[in-house]
Amino acid sequence: MSPVQTASVASSTPVHEGGLGGYLETMNRLANGTATEQADVFYDVERQYTTAPTTANTLRYALALVAPSHPATDLIKGKKLLEQLLATPERMVPAERNLAGLLVKDADLRLQLEVENRRLTATVDERSKGQANFDRRAQTLAEENARLRKLLDEAQQKLDAIKSIERSSIERSSPPTSRDNPREPKTQSTTPSR
Repeated sequence: MSPVQTASVASSTPVHEGGLGGYLETMNRLANGTATEQADVFYDVERQYTTAPTTANTLRYALALVAPSHPATDLIKGKKLLEQLLATPERMVPAERNLAGLLVKDADLRLQLEVENRRLTATVDERSKGQANFDRRAQTLAEENARLRKLLDEAQQKLDAIKSIERSSIERSSPPTSRDNPREPKTQSTTPSR
């Protein structure tokens, strides 16, 4: 018997009190099988559910919908089917009720994680945008700072040139002092003698 035929046989075998082997095998093959095997198993489970929506087929289909790691996972739809099954617990054996309850809790937690993941992703996106805006603003300020420094340097050079011109103008226009001109006779101070 091929693995797909084994899965079909296992999935159509009725569950006896406490027997969850078929359900667990379906979960295992959906979670760990190759992409082709996952698609085959899911198609088989879905076909059985649509053909004969018995409690066992509905549970198996809901289980397939909430099983992780395959493309047909649909937590919301699977959880809804599981909750419908749990609304009539007398139609399931205790092991099936326990499995359905566990799967509902697992689906709830995974849905909460998805919501939290989306929220965190949005927060990271917002902060990344904020950081990008901050980086652009910092770059703009750095460029403005460099432009102002250049203007300040140019103004300082002009001021230094004006000071130099003033100094040379003052030096040319002021008459030499007596100390500076050796040709001028020195005057003696008159102090009264006693």
